[in-house]
Amino acid sequence: MRYSMSICRTLGLLTGLLITAQPALALKVLTEENPPLNYTENKKLTGMATEVVQEMGKRAKMKLDFEVMAWTKAYEKAQADKETCLYSTARLPNRENAFKWVGPIATNKWGLFALGGFKQEIKSLNDAKPFRIGGVARDAKTEFLKQWGVTNIFEVEDDRLNPGKLTLNRKETAKIDLWITSVASAKQVAERAKVPGVKLVYLAREEESYLACSPRTSAATLEALTGALDRMKKDGAHSKIIKTYESH
Repeated sequence: MRYSMSICRTLGLLTGLLITAQPALALKVLTEENPPLNYTENKKLTGMATEVVQEMGKRAKMKLDFEVMAWTKAYEKAQADKETCLYSTARLPNRENAFKWVGPIATNKWGLFALGGFKQEIKSLNDAKPFRIGGVARDAKTEFLKQWGVTNIFEVEDDRLNPGKLTLNRKETAKIDLWITSVASAKQVAERAKVPGVKLVYLAREEESYLACSPRTSAATLEALTGALDRMKKDGAHSKIIKTYESH
């Protein structure tokens, strides 16, 4: 009898371990409007990072429930709720212990763009300082330029206004010589503004983006997502998604 009870206890423990070792059947995934990484278009959630995360879920055989909300609220929920993740998130030192990290899932590149006939060589932000640079008010890219001592910035409320302001004539007023924006969306934004042929003249910054998960997310879920991302990078699926957006 004691022997049988011991076997039952052992089997019970093993069963419990097997159950807890399984990844979540459904994972809550929170995000914000942040093109080109994650944004809604025609009422559909899309973007470079979104496509990567969606493919990770498929490969991990995990149902992902996406929700778009304000960044502050999403950030708080991703810390507090179990089986919940947030993207796209920069892995900053002050955030390291607040989340469990999967990634990087994408890289957001910021670049200085000009019209095709722009001849000057830009090798650093110092080289860009004499030029008029178009940016978006209160945008991280604009703030980045200011932090580096760039002051000749012309700010607008909507990035779609910048391509039309580009000029090759530095004496032309109310115009810009350079435009700082995301590499992945620049050509598409310019073409929609009917300004074809813009070119990247300087890559200003590369910021890796991650999937940040609640500390209450199970280790099995994190392992399944990490494994899915690793397979995507090995078989080329990840780079294919990134290149699709960067060639827009």
